[in-house]
Amino acid sequence: MEIIFWNKKVDNFVNDLDRITSSHVRKTIMALEKFGYLLEMPDSKSLGKGLFELRTLGKNQIRILYIFHSNKAYIVHGFIKKAWKISLRDINYARRIQKEISRLV
Repeated sequence: MEIIFWNKKVDNFVNDLDRITSSHVRKTIMALEKFGYLLEMPDSKSLGKGLFELRTLGKNQIRILYIFHSNKAYIVHGFIKKAWKISLRDINYARRIQKEISRLV
């Protein structure tokens, strides 16, 4: 499955992580590329309404939010998880991009 980083911000987020964490994130993204829709827990979790999270465990818990559209996976947002739940601000940001992708692609 083709992986598309929707904007430079999320690409820079992954590149700016420390070497070990970035390596873990890239391995999880490669798993998404290989397995696509079939990727499940503990690596991927549905957040509902077509939004998913890639889950990277380690020293830092990294979350990469993505959607599927036209047989491609669009990575739309990334952050370091610091709280038990993903903040509504992060989810709302990803949902705005999800609507934008649906409109433009």
